[in-house]
Amino acid sequence: MADVTGRVMTLTHAPVATVATPERERPIEGADRVVTLADGRKLGYLESGAPDGTPVLFFHGFGTTRVICPPEGPAVERGIRLIALDRPGIGLSEPLPGRRLVDWPADVAEVADRLKLDRFSIVGWSGGGPYALACAVAMPERVRSVALVSTPAPLAGSNERGYLRRFDKSAVHAAGRAPWVIRLAMWHWGRGQRRDAAGFFDKSVAEMCAADQAVLAEPALRSRMIANSTELYRQGGRGMYDEALVLARPWGFDLAEVSVPVHVWYGARDETVPEGMVRHLAAEIPGAELHVSADEGHHLLYSSWSEILATLD
Repeated sequence: MADVTGRVMTLTHAPVATVATPERERPIEGADRVVTLADGRKLGYLESGAPDGTPVLFFHGFGTTRVICPPEGPAVERGIRLIALDRPGIGLSEPLPGRRLVDWPADVAEVADRLKLDRFSIVGWSGGGPYALACAVAMPERVRSVALVSTPAPLAGSNERGYLRRFDKSAVHAAGRAPWVIRLAMWHWGRGQRRDAAGFFDKSVAEMCAADQAVLAEPALRSRMIANSTELYRQGGRGMYDEALVLARPWGFDLAEVSVPVHVWYGARDETVPEGMVRHLAAEIPGAELHVSADEGHHLLYSSWSEILATLD
């Protein structure tokens, strides 16, 4: 799969009794659930961890679904109730045409109300990080803290930002003037996953840094990742197109507006998100604390999962 920066990557976790693949040896812990929102759309989520524990929402990355949420062991140990949500058009969640980043907090608030969650923390991995920040800005009275893991900074808004690469600038240009280019790119990328999920995964991993390859070599994790490729397109391909547009366009808020505690996690060997992006986030978000792992890559979500959960309020 690919994140918002365009580099091919893979992260997965398989849903409970919803995706059948030859690669899968055992079901994922937790349970899939669906709620019907006030506007009639269905939104899906995977719940695991400690049922009566402190609530933590998990926002998956670009090109992934709720099923990539890391194993529940560390959450159970820390008394955390994990709730991994699918965004519109992804996995179990029905599309919301024309959606923006700032539309997501309303969906999250409605789900939280249904689940009777007064306050909660959020972990946003990769392309899920911007969605976590959107919730922090829109609901500071409900969001206790945020962990951003391998998260990109805004792509649109300023040509003076040193972290922007040529690809990033091209994505911003296409999102504003030629969105059909992004639609074509998403269709082409998705075709490979649909045709041969296992082959696509193995090819993607072969192009990653050694640190990520080591994390993704674990057999059960590999099976979950491959299953994600099927789950990603349950609603069709529009969800991925919408995701790409959302992340390439202006976010709709300033990083300085974030007022809740934020921990920024980054693997120095990450070949997907440039270090400049992460340092920009840490510098612009008031009071943000930066954690850099010298020997980890983009998938330190898994290798540092317990430590990430420990920083949440």
